[in-house]
Amino acid sequence: MNSNPHQIAEKFIQLLPLVFTKFNKPGLKKSLKNKQTELTHLQSHILEELFQTSEGISLTELAQNISISKQQMTPLIMKLEEKEYVSKIQDANDKRSVKIILTEKGKKVVSKRWEDFYHIFIERVGQLDEEDLLDLDYSIYKIIRILGKLE
Repeated sequence: MNSNPHQIAEKFIQLLPLVFTKFNKPGLKKSLKNKQTELTHLQSHILEELFQTSEGISLTELAQNISISKQQMTPLIMKLEEKEYVSKIQDANDKRSVKIILTEKGKKVVSKRWEDFYHIFIERVGQLDEEDLLDLDYSIYKIIRILGKLE
């Protein structure tokens, strides 16, 4: 094992697409890609970002968090508002500012997506033997613990 941050970063970057392809491959019997949705990938990403904040977030902050311009974000939010996934509320601290929040419909969509992923994960991981399950469980625990220490 090596504690070189560059090598750790390279391994972590290998992990992300591996998780995505193992649990989200099109054509597999159970895959998130096989789920029909009226949302684009970017719209889903916006909803998931909003799911992380209970009191809402400004359009500018939301755009920064998902690395797109505010100009790109505006029509996306308008479309999500039309579909009743998000709504705009006036910021209690700044009457000139508006916050974007998830509606109950938006919360249900995100919760359902994570629930679907959870079930797919259980099915795939259930194929592992006991030793691999123990190793995976411990590894995930360690990753969560260590990443939780980062600012």
